[in-house]
Amino acid sequence: MKKKLILIAALLPMPGLAGAAADMVVQQVSKVPAAVNTSVENTADSAFASDLKAAEDLLSGLSHERKMNPKQSAEYIAGQMDRARKYYEFVSTTLIPHAVEMSKMMRTPDEMTARGKAMTEADKDSWQGYDYLASGSILKKDYSGARRSYEKAMAAAPEFQKDWYNYMLAACDIGLKDQEKALKTYEAIIARNDNWLAVKSSYMGASFLLAGKRDQKAVSYFDKGYSLYSAAEQAMLLKAGVCGKFKDLAAGPGACAAK
Repeated sequence: MKKKLILIAALLPMPGLAGAAADMVVQQVSKVPAAVNTSVENTADSAFASDLKAAEDLLSGLSHERKMNPKQSAEYIAGQMDRARKYYEFVSTTLIPHAVEMSKMMRTPDEMTARGKAMTEADKDSWQGYDYLASGSILKKDYSGARRSYEKAMAAAPEFQKDWYNYMLAACDIGLKDQEKALKTYEAIIARNDNWLAVKSSYMGASFLLAGKRDQKAVSYFDKGYSLYSAAEQAMLLKAGVCGKFKDLAAGPGACAAK
């Protein structure tokens, strides 16, 4: 069983939370969580079953929101869940080892970029190397440099990883003060549903950009994204102050109202 899944949530483009960014490396609980009562067939780590159940619940809500009939809903959920399962297989076999190694350098961006430089010099198609270069650059707030490296990472990455780099390109665009471009990227990621880490992060990122402009959609997106995070991740998001984006709304996200 995988003991932990480290998500590089440190790079979430949350306006006003830059000081907390380096600390936001979220770990799933290392102990076995309680059994999940779910229709998802999953013989791997039970934490993945929990993630898949959250994805299934969201998809069920989306099918209802889109007024699908029972047959359409069943086909939609089955197709999207197949993609989600394949993504989590990629996570367990490929992404976790890379993410764990990257997480060790979150506080030393110069070492991160040096590692990336060495990896890409040894292999010009090393998506992991470009990821190191880009992540080191964004931690140093070199958004243009990070963008160039994320584009190279996306070109070389496996299909399941590409939308994560699209998400990080949106983070760079926010750093470069192009929120409209970032929002379009988030919407495209949500529509594709290829990479669930990117999907839930894009729901959150888009909700922050929409707050104060299209409040109802901002709250809807926050609630959808929040539902996909684990309890540990949810606690860290709230601790980081995400609800501050909605403090002036008459009806904010459910999670924030409960605080």
